[in-house]
Amino acid sequence: MGVQKKTRKFAQMKRAIKAHDERLKKPSTTKKEQPKEDQLTRQITQAPSNMFFAANTALGPPYHVLVDTNFVSHAIRAKQDMLTSMMDLLYAKCIPTFSDCTIAELEKLGDKYRLALRVAKDPRWSRVKCSHKGTYADDCIVDRVTKHRIYIVATNDQDLCRRLRKIPAGVIGLSCALYIQQHLTPSQSLILSAREFPHTTSLNYASPWAGAHYRPVPGSTPQFTREESQAKRTYAHFKNLAAHEQGCGVQSVPGVEYLENPPVEYLAPENIRNAYAHLDGFERLTEGECPPGVKWGVRYQTFVVNPPVYCAYLLRQFVLRGGEVREYTFVDPREAFHLADGVKTVVNCSGMGFGDEKSFIIRGQTCLVRNPCSLTITRQNIDGSWSFCIPRPLDGGTIIGGTKQPHNWDPKPSLETRAQLLANAAKWFPFAEGSKEQFDVIRDILGRRPAREGGMRLEAEKLDRGSGTLVHAYGAGGRGFELSWGVAEDVFGLMKKIGLVREKASL
Repeated sequence: MGVQKKTRKFAQMKRAIKAHDERLKKPSTTKKEQPKEDQLTRQITQAPSNMFFAANTALGPPYHVLVDTNFVSHAIRAKQDMLTSMMDLLYAKCIPTFSDCTIAELEKLGDKYRLALRVAKDPRWSRVKCSHKGTYADDCIVDRVTKHRIYIVATNDQDLCRRLRKIPAGVIGLSCALYIQQHLTPSQSLILSAREFPHTTSLNYASPWAGAHYRPVPGSTPQFTREESQAKRTYAHFKNLAAHEQGCGVQSVPGVEYLENPPVEYLAPENIRNAYAHLDGFERLTEGECPPGVKWGVRYQTFVVNPPVYCAYLLRQFVLRGGEVREYTFVDPREAFHLADGVKTVVNCSGMGFGDEKSFIIRGQTCLVRNPCSLTITRQNIDGSWSFCIPRPLDGGTIIGGTKQPHNWDPKPSLETRAQLLANAAKWFPFAEGSKEQFDVIRDILGRRPAREGGMRLEAEKLDRGSGTLVHAYGAGGRGFELSWGVAEDVFGLMKKIGLVREKASL
């Protein structure tokens, strides 16, 4: 009898996976596409600093709302008052704003949109002029919002919403531009052009890195006399802003100065009177009111500035008044005469002055900490070094500083400098009760102050062959914010004196 042959079941068999089995291969990663020879590599633009958060920090009440064409029509159909509805939604004052392109588009739509056109031309609304030639209204809105992130857009257009979702100048120049703009006649126009604006950051763009606070500097030279006049007018301007513009980044706080080894300029009563007498609440401190070791002390009411917020405020005011802004990197100030037709005057607020042999940089390193402080404290040590703390308005932290390093081009913050700054300030900083009396550091701040031998250059220069006039205003050093509005007034006064501008009537 034969033996039946049995076959092993498949489930009971053990099979080895071969080395070249597909299951052993790692999942292939997506290969980067190499640009073709005739294809340009895409460049991603740097995101502005005011867009780092969940909300646009450049926005602030009163909100300027750019209204689209179809939004007016939908508001009429829904029987909604635009202004009332906007204020109910945003819980703040709103200013409906229409561009020339939006008005032109409503006019082209004919009788069907005549009621919408009448609403858009309501004198209560704001109107912005378009410097470009006729274009599609949506393109105009996208372009304006891309350049100036100070608007809210009101629209029912889904395509425009998709486009909007994809949208990712020093203090002297901004102040001059705004002041000149406020005093020009309607027949004159102004273009603000710069390499950096408040939404950008750069080591050589000193304004966002400043302390910044108002502190007088006594002296008797012609440079000090001129700067003191400019500082007094800036002080008056800051007082007005702090009282009426709560969101501009300027705040009034007490200030004290303690000097252990006062320079000669601080020992002359006339210098002190000229520099400090205009300050509210100014008084000299007695020996008993000063800390141990301090030989000279004063107390007064001063102003502190949050530089990024204040610069953004100046730019926002310039744009909302109809000013035109262009981002451009200049090699020579004479390039500005070709930015538009008929440019006859250029104000040079470049900081370093395009190769001026008298210009130089002053490296400054400070430290931004979270520790709150309700006043500015300026302290001179026995060895002549300086230390200070400046609270930034709108919960912007506190600046700890005290370094001035002329001709130092080191682009990296120094840990040794930070340690020295914090060690000096820890001796007198008003830490909160119950705290560990240690600084909570947010970041190191490094900037290059554009200074000039002999002080700031403020003069007019006529170019050859009558091609135009350059008005120079640069080299303020570390006093840009303190002198800014006074410098702006002097620039306009100089331009008016030589017939470059005509001031509009006050009535």
